[in-house]
Amino acid sequence: MNKKAKQELQNLMENKSIDAVGIVPGTNLFYLTGIRIKQSERLTFILILKNGETFALVPEVELDKFETIFAENIFSYKDESGPEEALKKLRKRLSEKSSVVSVEYSNCRVMEYRVFESLGKEIKNADDMVNKLRVSKTKEENDDLRSAVQVLEESFEAIIPIVKPGVKEIEIAAQLEYEMKKRGSTGTPFETIVASGYRGASPHGRASNKKIKGSELVVIDFGSTVNGYVGDICRTIAVGETGKEEKKVYEIVREAQESAINLVKPGITAHEVDEAARKVINTHGYGEYFTHRTGHGLGLNSHEKPYIMQDNKTVLEPGMVFSIEPGIYLPDKFGVRIEDNIVVTEDGSENLMKLSTNLIEN
Repeated sequence: MNKKAKQELQNLMENKSIDAVGIVPGTNLFYLTGIRIKQSERLTFILILKNGETFALVPEVELDKFETIFAENIFSYKDESGPEEALKKLRKRLSEKSSVVSVEYSNCRVMEYRVFESLGKEIKNADDMVNKLRVSKTKEENDDLRSAVQVLEESFEAIIPIVKPGVKEIEIAAQLEYEMKKRGSTGTPFETIVASGYRGASPHGRASNKKIKGSELVVIDFGSTVNGYVGDICRTIAVGETGKEEKKVYEIVREAQESAINLVKPGITAHEVDEAARKVINTHGYGEYFTHRTGHGLGLNSHEKPYIMQDNKTVLEPGMVFSIEPGIYLPDKFGVRIEDNIVVTEDGSENLMKLSTNLIEN
């Protein structure tokens, strides 16, 4: 059990007059307990009380993962009997209904929500409370993020030679995922993006069967996972001799990214960082083609707080980690995106990525 995080959660519960917090399988459960399982049709959750007592309701097939942590406060059930009897025992153990139960709205399904409703008289959203625990990373978490970034950079460099005319986007994606796995990544946090030519104008252009042609830009965006922590990178490669506009747009995006990164430090808002990138692109007349936020938080999820976007007044604090990834997308022509991973330090920022952002020309 992450004792420090649990104590911080108890303090937040006390401040917000919350009696219990329900956590379902996912990254928050992993953060608090070290237990890594996915949601399934089998009801599974833990319940943390304000006084620190913690209970778990789990199917027997997952029992071994929980019993060393929860000991006598674990309630298990067999597939054939279902969770009802275990739930009755849990309710009895709680002795009386908690007045206020807070649950993860972003992860909780109706199945879990109905159960938490039966444990309390009032339900509240726990997302902001749990996010507050995770938004600033520890040194150990940042070490895992650095490892994930190293996997990304080495894997990207390994596949550069195969990004050439006649190769399918999906072949590049497959080779990337193989190279990452060789280097210790336990999985991809999102579907690998390889988008060439006109397909690069789609910010989420998942790898397809399209073959790369000469004189095209290829947007490659992919992620790795090391010890649960996610790195996320994007680079745009020029295959063959590309046109003047492609090179011009690439340099605008690079300038926008550099402007945003240079602004990052404690006390600056997420909005101001986004605005720094957006101002460069607007000045060059491509503002309408920058169609997404400048970045998103990184940690156990590939997208989490803080979000680097317009009107987000979140003040940056040391330990926050996020992407800076401006882009320009010209419909039916091409797209450009460049992405690095940034950590806020005590007096500025550190770019976890060492890979150059100069245009790679194959």
